[in-house]
Amino acid sequence: MPTLQRSELEAFPLLENIPTAQLEWLCEHVEIDELKSGDFLFEKGNPVDHMILILEGEFEVYFQNGNNKKTFGTFKKHDITGLLPYSRAKTATASGVALTPSKIAKLPRDKMTSLITGNHELTEVLVHEMNNRIRNTTHMEVQNEKLIALGKLSAGLAHELNNPASAIVRSASLLQQHLTSLPADFKKVIKIKTDDKVIDEINDFMFQKLSQKPSNLSILERSELEDELYDWFSECSLDDKYDLIPLLVDYQFDTDDLLRVKDLLREEDFNPVLKWIIQNMTTQKTVDEIREASDRIETLIKSVKSYSYMDRNLDFQLLDIHEGIQNTLNVLNHKLIKVGHEVTTNFSNDVPKIKGLPGELNQIWTNLIDNAIDALPDEGGLLNITTEKTNNFVSVYVTDNGHGIPEDIVNRIFEPFYTTKEMGQGTGLGLDIVLKIVKQHKGEIKVNSEPGETTFEVCLPIK
Repeated sequence: MPTLQRSELEAFPLLENIPTAQLEWLCEHVEIDELKSGDFLFEKGNPVDHMILILEGEFEVYFQNGNNKKTFGTFKKHDITGLLPYSRAKTATASGVALTPSKIAKLPRDKMTSLITGNHELTEVLVHEMNNRIRNTTHMEVQNEKLIALGKLSAGLAHELNNPASAIVRSASLLQQHLTSLPADFKKVIKIKTDDKVIDEINDFMFQKLSQKPSNLSILERSELEDELYDWFSECSLDDKYDLIPLLVDYQFDTDDLLRVKDLLREEDFNPVLKWIIQNMTTQKTVDEIREASDRIETLIKSVKSYSYMDRNLDFQLLDIHEGIQNTLNVLNHKLIKVGHEVTTNFSNDVPKIKGLPGELNQIWTNLIDNAIDALPDEGGLLNITTEKTNNFVSVYVTDNGHGIPEDIVNRIFEPFYTTKEMGQGTGLGLDIVLKIVKQHKGEIKVNSEPGETTFEVCLPIK
């Protein structure tokens, strides 16, 4: 069996200041192993029972979930991995495979006690390396979690902004086409012979109608009004008379309204005046659509700025949790409306402002609401958010009617890196981050779950 030379250990940067006697102890107790390309250094789920020193070669470390593979990093010559002193790792959470022919030294678990008791400097260096590994891994996964969340929010915002932006472009194009038809109709309007009193009366009536927002008629009501107008227009001489009906229905023009205008005019003047009224309605409706789309974009931008607390103090401050929850719902709205989920909010008027970190609290609402949306059934999804004041605390309840959390894992959901989601959809740090933020605010979080009803309760102190 090949043996390890002390000079090979002295080449490890991590071990360069370790006393000679301790390096010789390590040489005596390790096992040497040679691996071919494609051989496993360790496999997910297998016991972690050796400290591994990489003498030659390179290894890829990755997660495997079904057919999905996600590379996590690499181990190279002079890296130390596997079991380290005081580590509580029992099984591997990832797999490591040799990319090149490699050579490793392995210290078995049963030698770890002797390592700790008889080799102080070596143990100290290895424990420090373990702490660095944990810190780096956690930082990497937190960053990954943030990138996943940012990707979701970015995709949603792009979708949300695209709809009103497209509506503005479409409405502006229609308005441009509409304005090109005005000169021909204007010739007919200026030939009308009537007095100022009639013109004022028609103007007042028209702007009264335009000042009212188009009503949302039921399908039956709209159909009945359309039939009434079709019958009335059947004897009208307008060339595009039936094209005008949908717009008249939008503003709830009925036959009485049309007769009212007609009775004020000569027979030959009615058609030009009606077209002029409808052109004003078309312009008004198009402008309203542009304004509504612009307002939607403005609301989204305000929600994002408020959600992220751009240009604001990031220290603890008095804040309205309802504002944060509503901004989060605005940001996640694309996920809710895509499949028609129903959302209800029951915000208590008794809830006061609380001291908190607004950006961090928004992370709580984002994680809880996003998880709840993911758990909702394909049809009939219900999400309810309720707030209430209880003594010196504010409680927020996020409830969904999804499949629930199995009893055997409900106690594990706040563990770091524990996730039931598919590869790339989460790292298992969402609820861990939520728990840390809640504790940072001296609060508590509880979960109660059964099939068809899962509730997360966040309890935060008012002061």
